[in-house]
Amino acid sequence: MSQAVKTITPSAPQLDLRRPAIMNFLPALLPIVGAIVMLMARRQMGYGNFIDDGALLVIALLCYIFAAAMHLTDLFAPIQGLSRVAMWTASLGFFFNLSSWLVRWVNMGDKEGWKRMTDHDGVYHAWWFFSYIPLANLYDLSIGFAFGAALTLLLIEHRPNTRFVGTVSLPLICLVLILAIFIGNEINHLQPVLDSYWRPIHVGDAMISYGIALVSFALAVMYLLKDGVKPESMGIFTSLFTLANFLLFSKAFHFSTFEFRLTPMRPVEGGGLAGVSPLRVTLPGAGPIVAVSMLLLAVVTVCFMVYVFKQNETAKRVGHLALKASLVAQAIGLGVIFYQIKALKNVGSLIGSEQLYELGKRLAGKDATSMPAEQLLQSTNAWLQQNGGSFVLSMKSNPVELAALVTGLVLSLFILFFSFNPERLRAGLPSLEKLDSLIYKTVGAAFAGIAILLVTGAIWANESWGKYWGWDPKETGALVAWLAYAAYLHTRIAHGWAGRRSAYFALLGFLLVIFTFLGVSYLLPGMHAYAE
Repeated sequence: MSQAVKTITPSAPQLDLRRPAIMNFLPALLPIVGAIVMLMARRQMGYGNFIDDGALLVIALLCYIFAAAMHLTDLFAPIQGLSRVAMWTASLGFFFNLSSWLVRWVNMGDKEGWKRMTDHDGVYHAWWFFSYIPLANLYDLSIGFAFGAALTLLLIEHRPNTRFVGTVSLPLICLVLILAIFIGNEINHLQPVLDSYWRPIHVGDAMISYGIALVSFALAVMYLLKDGVKPESMGIFTSLFTLANFLLFSKAFHFSTFEFRLTPMRPVEGGGLAGVSPLRVTLPGAGPIVAVSMLLLAVVTVCFMVYVFKQNETAKRVGHLALKASLVAQAIGLGVIFYQIKALKNVGSLIGSEQLYELGKRLAGKDATSMPAEQLLQSTNAWLQQNGGSFVLSMKSNPVELAALVTGLVLSLFILFFSFNPERLRAGLPSLEKLDSLIYKTVGAAFAGIAILLVTGAIWANESWGKYWGWDPKETGALVAWLAYAAYLHTRIAHGWAGRRSAYFALLGFLLVIFTFLGVSYLLPGMHAYAE
């Protein structure tokens, strides 16, 4: 027993009694205070006289990128004070991230004239201000997801021996914000039936809980690296993940002709853009490059599998060559896509004749069933001649598909980065016990948060739809993610599981969270379709 005590004692955290505890959390608290000041300034100055919420979000993304780069540099080539600078840069990103969301709050109220202060009978609502909390679509939720993760990160890495957490967490936060930027910051409001004071409670809890889950995922990845899991094993997973995304988003890719297609959009009143979903126009040159990058990832998967299971060094070398080639192809493909989005003119003329019938049915609505096919096509051609010139392409055309391609590029870059000098990377990480403890704490918090999410969601659903539970895809997805975290806690507490097996549960839980957050909204129809 005495020996055990001697073993544990050195790892106990050293407390500085001269420093107030609250000072340790200044990187998380100061941005919140600053963002509230930004909110009051925006309210005082009025719309048009203050920086746009979209611009604030771009600044937040840049801060997160710089912080991530500093964290990665410090892990491989430690520089005194760099991790602290990285932490405060991430804190600055959190400030702009939260400020963007709060400024958007006031923008939404101003756009509608704050008319929800009273109901149709003129009765004042004490909670009217909360009706405009920006939680109406996937853009709003992505901003909240990002600052929930950033807050969790800053609360954890106030100690020098925990600042490594941003190494994986910050790039993931950047991907969430990139998705938000692709979606665009057009303001819309929820259906009146969903306007309830349970909305900010439910969705606010979701943002924080999902952010905690993101950090637990990053910790699990770092645990596996520290525990000796080969980067090539992770390469198998990331390549399969990217390929699965590619297959799921095959609407953007025509497999028989190797064409990459995006939805053309038309300007709408108020300066926004609206898509006509049956339409897809081909981006010249993008399809073959994207196809080659995905084919190379398939080669990476096969080669790394051969290396991991048969210890074949030749397969490892070929796999890394294919990974580098795929990384280059992915970068070129994205470059071509973004260039064509900006440069392509006369987009309406690229709409193929095979799409006219589906477009005609959409335009005719209920009358489509009674119209002869020839008449339907004629009316569609006439509509295109009149409106085709207004079609444009935008990064907002297919935000989830474009974000999936960017995510694939980042994941490939990470595997290449982790493979560069894995032993040095492992040496820069803290002990397995420290990582395991942090995973346990973050998973426990995520488990509690998602439990609250399910309860508040059920109450809100009953208030809005008249039933507590409807087996909606998003409800079911959240339940499955919660069960995954419950399995983590059960196996750890009841059966003594720890280490690598528990880390895999943390990975699974976050993947289910991402599927609930994004995949369900995008792929599966349901009552939560408003979140798209």
